[in-house]
Amino acid sequence: MSDRKTVLIVGAGLSGLVCGMRLSKAGFDVQIVEELTYAGGLLASSRIGKEYLELLPHHLRKTDKALLSLAKEEGLNVEWFDSLWYGRASRRKVGYFTGGFASLINSLIQDITDNGGRISYSTTVSEIAECTDGSGFKYATSCVLNDSGSLVIKSDYVIFTGSCRSFVNCSHGLPIPINFRDQLMNISYKASISIMMVLKRCPSEVYFQRLDSTTPFNRIVNHSNVFGIRSYGGNIVYLVGTCSISDSLWVASDEEIMDKYFSAFHKMYPVIKKSDIKSWRLTKNRYSVSERYPDQPLFTPAENMYICASGLTKYATAETPENRMDAIVALAGDICRQIIKTASEEHAEDNASVVTPIAEGMII
Repeated sequence: MSDRKTVLIVGAGLSGLVCGMRLSKAGFDVQIVEELTYAGGLLASSRIGKEYLELLPHHLRKTDKALLSLAKEEGLNVEWFDSLWYGRASRRKVGYFTGGFASLINSLIQDITDNGGRISYSTTVSEIAECTDGSGFKYATSCVLNDSGSLVIKSDYVIFTGSCRSFVNCSHGLPIPINFRDQLMNISYKASISIMMVLKRCPSEVYFQRLDSTTPFNRIVNHSNVFGIRSYGGNIVYLVGTCSISDSLWVASDEEIMDKYFSAFHKMYPVIKKSDIKSWRLTKNRYSVSERYPDQPLFTPAENMYICASGLTKYATAETPENRMDAIVALAGDICRQIIKTASEEHAEDNASVVTPIAEGMII
């Protein structure tokens, strides 16, 4: 494209970074805003020992076609391991990046910046509105900075990668039908509380164990039991639970939550004592996973406006939503293809509308 179209992407999680990578490579002027001080979203990592490790458990599946294609495109190495799932009849092959999922996030960020894209951290979107100043842009997005300053970003396209409810709360002025807006608001979410522990010993040979409602968490993931201790300095175990934000556990202190989580864990594995914990990290996520899919596609609420959220990867199905990376990578790809197609069509129309005047006396 000779005239670069501008795209504002709200959120620097996996979907936002995939969109940023694809569109910046396609020649768009890309700007990403992220309210946190770091990228990654649910794939965010922290330094544990001498390595970077995800704050929430993740692995790759052989069926993750979009995600594995992305990894190949980024030149990332995936190692495959045998894993034992509690209650399952057979073992499963699960994959992990040689440098952890941080390598994927860092590779996408590098691609974006190499192609002229920009990422602004500590920048929270307060309102997305139509641009009416005659500048030719479609949208004007107001943002608040962490120093209480503000800025307005004008763009031809907007991709919102947060929760559906967050989108509705900052888009009151957009011409979105009431029924469409109501359906977005009706998508409810479960919150999650995850504790990552570095232990002196491994509690079980099982990699993944799903639990009933008698414990405050519903999943145990023995990460290093499959992927190795590496340079973490111990065995990595995740305790992952979901709850409502009205639950007393959601508003409890990190120490109170840890006491409840570990108490239940110790009852299951008495061999593991508090003295075996070398370190731990608690992560909360308000919009962890949607509780049901919508009845119709909702990822295009307005012209040149897109919502790239895991709860919108399917519609008109009774399936229980799961926050799978592959589905969101596939949706991000679909959205980018649509934007590229639309921009190309607009560019062709603009060129067709330019008529070269015929000079007087010219014979044709």
